[in-house]
Amino acid sequence: MSREAGSRRREAGFVLLAAAFLTLGCGKKGDPQPPLPKGPSAVSDLSVEQEGDDAVLTFRFPDHLLTGAPLTDLATIEVYRVVHPPPSLTSPRPAGSAAPQGGTSGTNVVVLPGAAERRAATNTRLAEEAFYQVAEKIATLPLAEIAERTQGASVVYKDPLSPLFAAEKKPQPLAYAVISVRRGGSRSPLSNIVALEPDVAPEAPVLLPAMPLEGRICLDWLAPQNDVLGRPVEIGGYEVYRRILPEEEYDRPLNPKPIAAVSFVDAGAPYGKPLVYTVRAVLAKNPKVEGLPAEELAVIYRDVYPPAAPSRLDALSEGNKVRLVWSPVDAADLAGYLVFRAEGTGAPERLTKDPVVDPFFTDEAVGQGKRYRYTVIAIDRAGNQSPASPEAVAEPF
Repeated sequence: MSREAGSRRREAGFVLLAAAFLTLGCGKKGDPQPPLPKGPSAVSDLSVEQEGDDAVLTFRFPDHLLTGAPLTDLATIEVYRVVHPPPSLTSPRPAGSAAPQGGTSGTNVVVLPGAAERRAATNTRLAEEAFYQVAEKIATLPLAEIAERTQGASVVYKDPLSPLFAAEKKPQPLAYAVISVRRGGSRSPLSNIVALEPDVAPEAPVLLPAMPLEGRICLDWLAPQNDVLGRPVEIGGYEVYRRILPEEEYDRPLNPKPIAAVSFVDAGAPYGKPLVYTVRAVLAKNPKVEGLPAEELAVIYRDVYPPAAPSRLDALSEGNKVRLVWSPVDAADLAGYLVFRAEGTGAPERLTKDPVVDPFFTDEAVGQGKRYRYTVIAIDRAGNQSPASPEAVAEPF
């Protein structure tokens, strides 16, 4: 073999060896990595409750992508419903169903890193496919409608149940889920699935004219006889609501728990403000299901109720002045007292420019040997004046 041929053979060996090292340096190929997700994050706080004959869905406004970046191009939200869902669809996933990452699970079983995530992703995909097979898309909410349905940070959607009740002849269990869609068509994973066992809500009570009295407003109503499907219904009680204009929404009921009577006394109604009332019946078998609201009743509650008159007035002559003392008046909105004096047989004249807060007053503008007649009137903050107190007479000497 020539020296030149041997040199070429050594060079070829070095090339093969370098290629072998490069191959070893690459290592074993891992699992293929999926592309970065482009869809919005799944809604995870969907909740549902029945209000009258509506299923009310509430969830936080979608605002992030699966990557964690802000969602700035939301296009629509799709709402899905399943009538009479199979138990497997709404049953919670058993605790510990997903194996932990790494380590072992059971004897002589090696759990490779990432296996739990792949298994969880597979289970999620299968659950979504099972849901879509039985679900009906009942609404596609465009961005403008989403804005109209947003209250604070939450989106509220109402699904009317009356058509379902009429079609099914009786209430059926329901399941709901939502997804969000970007403008380019990228879809979020399915939200959490929520279940509802609906009842047929009562019809609305009929509110009768209110009776405003001092310190309270008395309300009465007629009980509903049927549910919203026209069938006889058993009422478990009533919830009374009040709002003060210009408020648009009712807060909690005025009564802490449903009342059995068809009347209610609102002892906390504020004077001088326009008030609006409504009443809802609740089912006897399910007090959480409220019926339709009664047609609203507006009340202008004005304070036209004067305080009581002081029951006693004493006038004590002390030289060149007269000291007046009277029984105080018990009134929550009392502003004070007005003091009047008449000389001889003359007409009473007001002595105090502003109401006197305390139940006593000293008249220092008197003349000796003259006869004075005094009366006191209570006045409230609305300007209502009581009748005059009994008259007291004084003759300074």
